[in-house]
Amino acid sequence: MQTSAIPYAKSWFFFFLIATVGGGLLGVIIGAILGAFLGAAGVSLSSIKLIGWMVGFVIALPISFFTFQWSVQKYIVSPFLRGASPPQLP
Repeated sequence: MQTSAIPYAKSWFFFFLIATVGGGLLGVIIGAILGAFLGAAGVSLSSIKLIGWMVGFVIALPISFFTFQWSVQKYIVSPFLRGASPPQLP
């Protein structure tokens, strides 16, 4: 890997790691709470699965967006603003 591609790789890696692990953990917690409430209310399992999928998708969107914004700002934009030359792709 060329030296100039390292900021992009770091940005992608941390975005992927934080969005996947953070989104997964938050999804498990919220999904368990939501499933418990819906199950106690007598909602069918297939409906709980569908509702859980939709809520998980809606929760994952802002996690993904803000993690991407943070990783690009930290590893690509900030060094450029501090005077370093922008990373060049081959």
